[in-house]
Order: sequence, then C-alpha cells, then structure tokens
Amino acid sequence: MRKKLFRNREQRKKFIMVFFAVLVGGVFLLEIIAIPLMYKEPETNIKSPEELAEKFKTQWIFEENLTEQEKQFMIQKGVTIATYYYASESGFFELEDLVKSLEGQVILEKVKSDETKIELESIRDFVIITDFKEETLFKGICDTIYYPPPDCASFGD
Repeated sequence: MRKKLFRNREQRKKFIMVFFAVLVGGVFLLEIIAIPLMYKEPETNIKSPEELAEKFKTQWIFEENLTEQEKQFMIQKGVTIATYYYASESGFFELEDLVKSLEGQVILEKVKSDETKIELESIRDFVIITDFKEETLFKGICDTIYYPPPDCASFGD
C-alpha cells in the first residue's frame, strides 16, 4: 500500500504555501545579493596627470603595452606615439635611435605581434608604415610629429 505524503488536503495546502513563500524569499534574497554585484563598477587603474607626466619624463621606449589613457594623454600633449609591432625580434635599432634623437617628442611602444608594422599616431596624423626604409620612416615621423625638425623641410607637406 502506498504511503501518503500528507494526511489531508489542508496540510498539503500549508506545505505548498510555505514552499512558495520560501522560494520567493530565496529569489528575493538572491536578487539583493546579485544585483549590486552585477552593477559594480570595474576597478580601473586611472593615473593622475602628474603620474603620467612623470612616467614619460625620461623614458621614451617601452617594451610593454601602453594603456589607452597613457596614449591619449601623451597625444594631447603633442607627442607622437610610435607603436612598433614585431613578429620575432624587436631589433629595429634605427627607430630607437630616431626616438632618442627626438628627445621626448616620440614615444616608442614595442608590441609582439603576428605582423610587422609601425603605427604613428599624433594630433596631426595617423600613419601606418610597413616598408621599413629609413626614408619612409623619417617621412612618417615628419608627417606626425608636432614640432618637426628642420630636416623634414626636404619632404614638403
């Protein structure tokens, strides 16, 4: 013979009411916990302008990726950001020498990538260089740098 879970209809009704009350309370409690976590602002590492200026004061060549905040800060200051994407080895020393000779007008960011190219970005222009001849590189620098050196006059505008 089958054993009944509830003795009468009244007990079954009470159980269902309590079950749904606990279920609704549990869902409500879960929402109270989950909703603030969903809308929590992500933690960002935003630096002050003073910290950014200090970082780029004496160092112009970086082996790490610069943040978008750092790039935009330097571009607004009139600096050209040269992003050198290299596949195997970052041995493009002409670019490093050029960056050093321009004394802070160009920031070099080296990024390991599947392709090899240089992106020059400034207030003036955005140039992509895939041909690594010295003349092409220098013309790209002249097109993007805020205060071009006198040697850039030979390229014209």
